[in-house]
Amino acid sequence: MKAHEGTGMIHAGVSLMALRGDRPGQDVAAGLTPGLSFALVRLAPREMLRVLRRGSTVTVEIHWPSGEAGLFLRCRIELNARDQWRVQHRWHAHQAANHQSSQLAILAMTLLLAICGWIAGGAEGMQRALLGSTPRPDETVLSRENVYRWFGARLLSPAAVPDLFAILTKVCSRAGLVRLPDLYCLPAPRDMNAYALGGPERSAIVLTEGLLRGLTHDEIAGILAHEVAHIRNNDARTMGWATALRHAIDWTSLAGLALLRTSHHHGGMTSSRPLAMLLSAAPTLGQLLGLALSRVRELDADATALELTGDSRALIAALDKLERHHTGSAPSRTSAFVHDPMRLLRSHPATSERVGTLLNLAY
Repeated sequence: MKAHEGTGMIHAGVSLMALRGDRPGQDVAAGLTPGLSFALVRLAPREMLRVLRRGSTVTVEIHWPSGEAGLFLRCRIELNARDQWRVQHRWHAHQAANHQSSQLAILAMTLLLAICGWIAGGAEGMQRALLGSTPRPDETVLSRENVYRWFGARLLSPAAVPDLFAILTKVCSRAGLVRLPDLYCLPAPRDMNAYALGGPERSAIVLTEGLLRGLTHDEIAGILAHEVAHIRNNDARTMGWATALRHAIDWTSLAGLALLRTSHHHGGMTSSRPLAMLLSAAPTLGQLLGLALSRVRELDADATALELTGDSRALIAALDKLERHHTGSAPSRTSAFVHDPMRLLRSHPATSERVGTLLNLAY
């Protein structure tokens, strides 16, 4: 199954809602693919997503509102042992694609910087630009005082919240982290958010009071696993490298533009106009590449969180609650997001895209 088939399945189900004359409970799209069926049901489901296991067969049921009170579209997927092997294969392919996309984004930023440096000063200018893009060693001390100064968050102790640390210990054990991240609570009862700081050697996770109050035990586990994934994958260092490249592109392109303008005033060649256009566009291109890298790292953290918890239902429910909290509405349809050019300006993928990816990986 390809990466987009999960969302395609949902769209097929939604289009069936327009059909009239289908009796509730009757399969309206049975036989589309082996183990996949749709039916209109009138019984309101207790859960949007339900997983049933019978022997070697796993049945997944997803219920979608039809727009008519009390009527839902049920999508039922049945997986056997062979399908589970396909899921594992798709999982590894997804992670490999994420890593490749991250490497390509860094490579593209490095190449863009090298071109700007060459325009500004030839081979020597290119060398100076690349040397100037080396990220400085992170000497930030994740102390209690610093985190309080940056966020206003207070350090939590295992004695005060043993259940929370039990979740964290289990997730970190599966992630292979030798040292537990420090846990902090930000006294923001009306905000639902979480932040990861640092890398595998020393790290911290900041959770808002509103998130701890608004999510269930399993949903908090999914959010913690997502932040632990950022720590294990060392995303802070990756994004720090991207930031250093972006700043170097900004400065080098400005220096190149200044040199071209000086050359033009002194009767330089008119052929420098295309080079000036490239230098002018370089900062925007660098920023777009950095945002694309951030979106890829978020999707990879979601996939790693699913690997650490094995509970896609709770992780999807947590994402849904966060979306409703921040936007006041449920996640939009993936198709609407795909055709939205503003998605290129976001550091995080749309929740609908994240949910579709998780469903595709899990089932």
